[in-house]
Amino acid sequence: MKRIVLVTLTVLLVAAVIFGGCAKPAEPTTPTEPTKPTEPTKPAEPVKPIEWTFVSFMPPFDVFATTAEDWGKQLEEATGGRMKVTFYWAESLVKISGLFEAAAAGTADMATITPAFYPERLSLAWVGFLPAIFESPRQTGHTMIALLNKYKEIGEQFLPCRVVWIQNPGPFELTSKRQVRTMEDLKGLKISTGLKYEMLSYEALGAVPVPVHVTEAYQALETGVIEASCLDFHGFYSYRLHEVTQYRIGNTLGMMTFMPTVMNIESYNKLPSDIQQKFDEVTDPTARANTVNDAFVRRWNEAIEAIKEHDKKVGNPEFYYLPTEEHERWTKVVWPITEVWVEENEAKGYPARAILEDAVAFAKQYK
Repeated sequence: MKRIVLVTLTVLLVAAVIFGGCAKPAEPTTPTEPTKPTEPTKPAEPVKPIEWTFVSFMPPFDVFATTAEDWGKQLEEATGGRMKVTFYWAESLVKISGLFEAAAAGTADMATITPAFYPERLSLAWVGFLPAIFESPRQTGHTMIALLNKYKEIGEQFLPCRVVWIQNPGPFELTSKRQVRTMEDLKGLKISTGLKYEMLSYEALGAVPVPVHVTEAYQALETGVIEASCLDFHGFYSYRLHEVTQYRIGNTLGMMTFMPTVMNIESYNKLPSDIQQKFDEVTDPTARANTVNDAFVRRWNEAIEAIKEHDKKVGNPEFYYLPTEEHERWTKVVWPITEVWVEENEAKGYPARAILEDAVAFAKQYK
């Protein structure tokens, strides 16, 4: 029995050796390539903001400049940084006489202009320059907004631009090298002006208007080219005209300056709709008029105090305000100038008389 078991085991071992030797040899293992390191994911490119250019003739410290920059910051925040406005002040990019053309051509997207340089193209806007209508910046601003809303002809003259907000200095006064107390004191006085109807007004009063713009008035006063300048007291301070004159005369013509900020319509139309919506919210004309003109009044009063302090320090006389009776004498003389504006624009087919009548009515409403 043991012999049978041994034989069987021997047979199995021999078979294992034979068949194991005949088995197919294992294929060599191909070495695996080393794993490449994973490249870090690139951060998404930041979205480039829409950039607009804003040009102006005002110095950067002027209240109309600082309030515009505040608006720019509000717009940037409201759009989540998707829109940014770059400001160029003090004629650093465009001269004052070319500001409107820059905005109209799209060279600049926005501009604060003075229609003083465009008596023909922006003739209806000159209602904001006529004498003896307005008394305060807020009153003028709201009146001009109401007129723009009522008369499409005014807005059409600004095409291809649109008025987006309005800022107005205070009523024009006089800073002079000689005292003026009555209309007779104006005789022969060389006054710088940049406005057509202002020139006509001072001619009617006996003065000699000289076409010198405010940006050139300091040197003209210093060299004697002119003897006086007509502007609001804040303007006198901003352009340092109080340094080269001795007398301040208030309550004169009740003449204002209409200084609209305009926007190129095509630039606006290119904005995405959601940014247009934010732009409109931040740039509401009535809200902007209140904000800007209230800020001006504060700065205006500060400028008056600063000029008074300067005058006291150097020994200049105190401010002189025309008595009511004398003011009314001046007003009576200059009021016919408004009829010149009406006749010129009625001849062009514009409803100028209706615009003037509404300007007077709105001015009373917003007084």
